[in-house]
Amino acid sequence: MELETVEKDDRLIIDMQQNHGIANLIRKAVWEKSGQAAYDKGHPLGDESQLIIEGDDQKEILEDAIETAREWMDEIEDQL
Repeated sequence: MELETVEKDDRLIIDMQQNHGIANLIRKAVWEKSGQAAYDKGHPLGDESQLIIEGDDQKEILEDAIETAREWMDEIEDQL
C-alpha cells in the first residue's frame, strides 16, 4: 500500500485510504508513547481518512508507533 503524505508545519498528514482500523491503531500507539496524533475520517459519505501526527520528528514518532502496534499483535499471537 502506497500512502500519500503531506508535511505541514509540525504535522505529518497521512492519507490512510479509508483504512480506519489501522489509522486508529497507530493513533493509539502514538498516544501510548505520550505523543500527539489524531485521526480524521472526514464526512461519513466522503472517502477521506487521514492520520495526523504532530511533533518535532513525526517520522520517528510514526516508526515508534508502528513498532508498538507490532508488539501488541505479537502479544495477541502468543496467546493463540
